[in-house]
Formats: sequence, C-alpha cells, structure tokens
Amino acid sequence: MIEIRHSSITNSTKSQSAYDDLYQDGGIDLSDSYYLWLLEKIKPVPGKVLIDVSCGRGKLAILAKNRGLRVIGLDFSLSALKVAQLADPELDILVSDGEQIALKANCADYVTHIGNLEHYQNPSSGVREVARLLKPEGTAVILLPNGFSIVGNIQHVRKTGQVFDDGQPIQRYNTREGWKELLEANGLTVFRTIRYEHFLPKTKQDWISHLKRPSRLLRWALAWAIPFNLSNCFVYFCRRASIAD
Repeated sequence: MIEIRHSSITNSTKSQSAYDDLYQDGGIDLSDSYYLWLLEKIKPVPGKVLIDVSCGRGKLAILAKNRGLRVIGLDFSLSALKVAQLADPELDILVSDGEQIALKANCADYVTHIGNLEHYQNPSSGVREVARLLKPEGTAVILLPNGFSIVGNIQHVRKTGQVFDDGQPIQRYNTREGWKELLEANGLTVFRTIRYEHFLPKTKQDWISHLKRPSRLLRWALAWAIPFNLSNCFVYFCRRASIAD
C-alpha cells in the first residue's frame, strides 16, 4: 500500500478540521453522473435503508432519497453537512466519524462508501463499521483507488516522478487484490468487483463539462482497452463475511 500523510494530520480531529477547510474552499464532489451510474449498478429497492458513509455534501444521499430510499448521510465535516442540509432540508444527516458510527448494528440494507476509506486514520476500523451496520442480507458498495492506474497514477509518476497527491489530509493507494484483502480481513466478503473509468454523462450539466474537455469522452471510448487490474478505481460489492461464508 502507498500512503501520503501530511505531517500535521496526527488524529481524526485534525483530519476533521482539514476537511472543513477543504469543503469551505469548494469541496471534492464527484459528478452527478457518477453517482447516478453507481445507483444503477446497486439497483436499490425503494423503501430500503441506505447509509452513505462520509457523504460529504450529500449528492449521492440526495439522489438516493429521490429514488425512494430511506437515507442517512453521515460525515464528520460540518462544512460539508451544512451544504447537504441546504440542498435538502429533509435529508437525515448525522455528524459522525466513519471509524466510530453512532448507529445500531444491522440497520442498513445498503452502505455506500465512495472514495473515502483510503483517507481514514485507520481504514480497517472503517471497514469493520460498515460490516457492523449491514443487515444479514445487506450490500456494501465501496470505491477505492488503484495505485497502478494506467491513465492515472502511472501517467502521473511517469511525468513527475511522484505519486499523485490530491491534497487531502491522508491519501492511500493499493492494488485490486490488496484492497480486497483489507476488506475481507475486517468483516466483509467481496462478491463482485467492477472498474471505474469515465463513462457517458447522464445529466445536461455533465454533458456540457465533457464537451469542454473532449479528452474525457476519448477516455470513455478507450476504457475497454485498459486491463482490469490497471483501472482507475475499483468498486467492491460486499456482504457481511459471517453470512457470505
């Protein structure tokens, strides 16, 4: 595993403060199209409970709620949650560290954890919390970055000699199997893994953004040629190990 840790980040409180600053400066959201793509892959059943861990400004949580799910979004950044609350005052949100979640066990049909676990003080604790929240038949969906992404980290290292640092307090990269081992050592069993590269936009705003940067469309068109283990990120679909085993 590759880790980049900014020297001032020694505990969760300092991470929380750093993320408050990041969100005040504009945030680190993915596109609406990405979250819509992810929900299509999950195929959630309306009325079921989805917990979005480290939900940031609530984009995924709000989109899931609009599709009839009972949603709780949680994050330890007050700056992010204030934006989420303004976007949807009826969204259920919880101020909570993802390594110690103040919710009862076995309460979630779905847990989403999108691009966050690699930034935790202790990712293993975060995985164990996901496993604890899941109902016996529940599904966790976890996005994690590849340290050997052929159009991401490998290209960045080729150009600069450095691993890509996106400015977050802690950043980690691993391989497809490395992340799977971490998940399965902490209470989950991976039953499906898919790649995340670029894909066709699903909203007018995202189409406009892509047309301004045609390289994104080119990357989508050529994604089929990228070997699976060299994908940009991996999305892991998991169940509680005690049930799957």
